[in-house]
Amino acid sequence: MFFVTDAWAQTAGSPPPADSSPLAQFFGGGMSFPIMMALMFGILYFMVIRPQSAERKKLQKQIEALKKGDKVLTSSGIFATVVSIESDRAVLRISDETKVEFAKSAITQVLTEAK
Repeated sequence: MFFVTDAWAQTAGSPPPADSSPLAQFFGGGMSFPIMMALMFGILYFMVIRPQSAERKKLQKQIEALKKGDKVLTSSGIFATVVSIESDRAVLRISDETKVEFAKSAITQVLTEAK
């Protein structure tokens, strides 16, 4: 019985907000959480996702432009020189007599500057 009267008393008249400025109403309103989440996603996109995507596109162009004699770094940390290129593979020379076949996706950095 007491709970019902308490609930009615709370809904009868709500007190005015402590600060009635537009900024306080904006950040204290019901839309503040979705707006903050959208703002955080926007910051994440422009600071992390977009630059990473640009780096990936740049590396893909460099891998497509590989030619014999280019120096590369593989994902396993091996520095090598390109001997030959196939559609999805590259034969890399690690030392004078050692040639290894790698997937092009294993090349993480092209060390020879494009001219």
